[in-house]
Amino acid sequence: MPQDINIPGLETSDILTMENTFAEHGNEVDEIISKKPPFIVRWGTLFFVILLLIIGLISWFIQYPDIVTAKAKLSCVNPPTQITAKTDGKLIKITVKENQNVDSGQILGYMESVANVESVKKVDGQINAVIDLMNQKRSDEIVHFFPEYQSQKSLSDLGELQLPYQTFIQSFIAFRDFLNSGFYFRKKNMLLTDMQNFKKLHDVATNQKQLYQQDLSLSNENFNANQTLVDEKIISAMEYRNEKSKLIAKQLSLPQINASIISNESQQNDKKKEIAELDNQVAIQQSSFLQALQTIKSQVQAWEYKYVLKAPISGIISFTGFLQENQEIKISESLFSIQPSNTSYFVEMWIPQHNLGKVKQGQEVLLKFQAYPFEQYGSVIGKIHNIKSIPTDSGFLAKVNLPRGLHTNYKKSLQFRDGLIAQADIITEEMRLPQRFYYNIVKQIRR
Repeated sequence: MPQDINIPGLETSDILTMENTFAEHGNEVDEIISKKPPFIVRWGTLFFVILLLIIGLISWFIQYPDIVTAKAKLSCVNPPTQITAKTDGKLIKITVKENQNVDSGQILGYMESVANVESVKKVDGQINAVIDLMNQKRSDEIVHFFPEYQSQKSLSDLGELQLPYQTFIQSFIAFRDFLNSGFYFRKKNMLLTDMQNFKKLHDVATNQKQLYQQDLSLSNENFNANQTLVDEKIISAMEYRNEKSKLIAKQLSLPQINASIISNESQQNDKKKEIAELDNQVAIQQSSFLQALQTIKSQVQAWEYKYVLKAPISGIISFTGFLQENQEIKISESLFSIQPSNTSYFVEMWIPQHNLGKVKQGQEVLLKFQAYPFEQYGSVIGKIHNIKSIPTDSGFLAKVNLPRGLHTNYKKSLQFRDGLIAQADIITEEMRLPQRFYYNIVKQIRR
């Protein structure tokens, strides 16, 4: 039987009600009160405290990198070169394949033109050969070039170069007459022959003068001897006058010989003048031909620049689109891209003034490019090479080298695009996890 319940302050009716309740449920209450609590209930609080201590101890040994975020842009030394169309028209031929190694000056394709490509190549080869011969002072050998200039079909095959080529051929024909097989060369040979003949006549006249001077010297001696004989009255005065007349006659002949020599020398000078004038005409014509040669060369180069696609550098070529022959191309449209073999990449990074003091040269940078989501492609690892001391509107400019190029930590290669924007995470120092939580809490409080 339940004991009487005596609780001060309660009325008798309430006490009776409670007694009845205990009487009805006495067994259940005794069971609850007498049952021992589980182990986890009795020691749970202690275990929870110990767990917190263990987590705190483990977190103290976990180091978390402190990161400064900055904006960055990809750049490079010797960037890929773009080959663009210089005219509207069809791409009539492609001579290379994707990812092929090409050399500088190699032909990549041809744009549509009125001129026949092979005919232009032939003319260009002849022009280059003539230039080489002219530089080697072997101009006489160029007479065998351009044999097809009289053919109307050959001229029509040159298309846009037809009129410039005809102008050049006129200069070539005019200059050909000044070569060794031309009219002016034959004329010069005749003048040189005349010069040789005049020299021979001059030598004959000079020898004749020497002989005559010797004869005159002998005549003077004879006359002086006759004068002595006259003084001694050995010969008559008439004989003396006859000898004197002979001497005077010989003396009169000497000026005639001198006049003949002078006339010969004058004629030689006239021939020299003609040869000099002829040489001057040859020089003028040669200069005019060289000018015409350089003009047609530049015009052929202008045609090639417009209609022939050439590689400006050596490297690996890639197509900028889905190119195919006979495709319509617009002017300035990018067709090919050539990646040089000596390209080196780097990143321009703008460090904000916030936490600038933590950033130092040599620190590691994780670059996450917007064009290549880092969740899929990973991050490119770089190192800070130097930091400029002069600030800009965007922050302090720093150069970041890429030791592994554009290879990510996911072992994927990114394709270079000049000016790709990236988020740069600069790893400044390793911080313990509790310290990180503390600084974050302080930062939130300050805000």
